[in-house]
Amino acid sequence: MKIASKSKNMEMNELILDLFQLNELILDLFQLECKLFMKTDSYHIIEQKCNNKCLTPNEMQQLNAEVQYDFTLLIKTIKKACPSLTDEDVLFCCLEKSGLDRSFIAHSMGDVNKQPINQRKYRIKKKMEEAKCDFLFELIFSHSE
Repeated sequence: MKIASKSKNMEMNELILDLFQLNELILDLFQLECKLFMKTDSYHIIEQKCNNKCLTPNEMQQLNAEVQYDFTLLIKTIKKACPSLTDEDVLFCCLEKSGLDRSFIAHSMGDVNKQPINQRKYRIKKKMEEAKCDFLFELIFSHSE
């Protein structure tokens, strides 16, 4: 009986280790997606323009396309975990995860100040809490203020 119990404990420990390693791999993939996005034209346009201007409609369209391409895993994860989020919410999550300054994110989404961005973050948090995916909120916003 003790042997079976020890065997079960060993299996459980191995499973926990496997889950931990899988979690680390996913975090690494998200970081790679961020690095890929930082190489895009949209990222450089945001860095150059967003101190004083919003993106043009064409630039916003390009940004959205590049984010969709570069953050494939994060977008799938967000949409599966919390389907109530809008496409703009998902875009905001990706930009936030990339580490852009909030004022840059505001300008890239067409806002001249950070207040709407702070409100969006609050709404996203509430939606993720309702969907029982608080862990995903923490993952995305862990570096923010």
